Parts: sequence; C-alpha cells; structure tokens
Amino acid sequence: MRRGFTLVELAVALALLGVLALGLALLLGQMARGSQEAQEEAQMEADLQEVRARLTEDVLRSTAFTCTGAQAILTLPSGAVTYEVSGGRVLRQGQPLTELSGYGGAFSCSGPTLTLTLSRGSAALPPIRATRRVGLSVTSGSGLSQDQVPYQEGSGKLKGKKNVHDLAWRNESGQTLWLKGVRAIPPEWNEVEEIKFKRLNEDCESSSDPPGSFICAFESPQAWDNNDEFALDKIRFQKGVEGDPFTVQLEVCLDSACNQSQTLSYTFVCDKTSCALQ
Repeated sequence: MRRGFTLVELAVALALLGVLALGLALLLGQMARGSQEAQEEAQMEADLQEVRARLTEDVLRSTAFTCTGAQAILTLPSGAVTYEVSGGRVLRQGQPLTELSGYGGAFSCSGPTLTLTLSRGSAALPPIRATRRVGLSVTSGSGLSQDQVPYQEGSGKLKGKKNVHDLAWRNESGQTLWLKGVRAIPPEWNEVEEIKFKRLNEDCESSSDPPGSFICAFESPQAWDNNDEFALDKIRFQKGVEGDPFTVQLEVCLDSACNQSQTLSYTFVCDKTSCALQ
C-alpha cells in the first residue's frame, strides 16, 4: 500500500525549496553585479587611457599651460586647448573624453609638468602626469613678427604634386634667433607624411592637432644667425597639394634657453613653378 506525503513533510520540502530558490536568486544577483562591476571597471580603465593619451599628446606640444582647479588651458602652436572636469566627466574643448560619469578632479601645474588628480565616487584614482617635451618656462608673445623672419619668395618648388622642396626663410631680426621646432599643417583631407632637413638632428612625428599635421622638435634649439637663411629640404604630403593652401609654423626662441618663444605661421599655395605666401 503506497503512503502519500504528510502535511509536515510537504511543509519541510517547500521550506527547503524556498531556501534553495533564495540562494539561487542571491547567487545570480551577485553574479550579475559582479559582471556589471567588471564591465564598469574595464570602461573606467579605457576612460583613463583615453584621457592620459590625449593630455600627454597636448602637453608634449604645448609651449605653456595654466591650471585653475578643475580646468587647465594649454597653449599649442595651433591655439589654446582647454581641459576641464565638469558634470562628472573629463572634457577637452567641451567634448567628453570619458564614457562613464561620476568623475571629480583637479589640475595642478608645476614647472613643465601638469597633473590631473581624479576620483570616482569615494575612490581616488591614479594621478595622470604629463611633461612638456622641452622642460623650460616658455613665454609666448615676444613681439617677433613675420616681417623680421620673412619667407624668401620663389624659393619653394613643387615636384610630383606631393613634394614641396626648399622653402626658405631669412633671419632679418637683427639678432641671433634659435629655432626650436617646425610644424607642417596640410590642406583639408590631406596628411603630411614627412619633413626633411639638411644636417639637423630632430625628432619628427605625425600629430592629430590639427589632424594630418607633422611636427619636428630639435634635440636642442638651432642657432639662427642674423641674415642667415633656414630652409626645409622637403615636405611630403599624402596627396597632391597643387593649388591647395598649407601652413608651416616655425617655433622661434629669442635666447638659447628658450625662455621666450613665438610661433610664426606661414600659409603657402604652390603651383608647378613656385610657392607663394598667402
């Protein structure tokens, strides 16, 4: 004869089943929270990497910067760039560099080094530090003008539509200058692939500020005597530049220590026979 379950046995079974269900629910909830936390942790690492990369690139190319708490303003050859921590995000020129929100922080400047101290929630994050390529206190706006460093008309030549040769400038300032670096900025939808000098040691690389540009910083400022010429051996573009304006910027110092410097900007249009200053 088969005996059924008693009410006590059913109650015990239901209680055990409830305990198992509760344990399973807690386990699944913990797993879901763990997965969400892992995804958030990965995104935070990506955020910090993006901020570090952009800030380091801009600081390397800066000639000066100022820090005012949650904001830093960097002076680049192409103009001022503003970083700030606002609305829980890190912004560059008003555009967010972080996907996550909830960030707080402040900028601090000390000599050639800029530091961004970040936090998220109650957790302090590793500080982000970047140092200018030339560790000197550089003051822009010395009064040097293009008239004192004129482009030598007719010196530039376009070869093969992509290569500009022998752009030359003369130091007519009445004193020795020091050339700190050169930047070439291409026409829109083009890129600079190479800048070549004669017998000079320089560190050249592509740049995203502005997009497609190319910058060369000399290992030490190059003395440029009064009435002497300085010439670029070649600028090579990815696409043809015949008839399209491009810009060359010279970073010039008034002393060998580069305590004072100024960016001189020259825009050219080249045809098959010459390059004219615009």
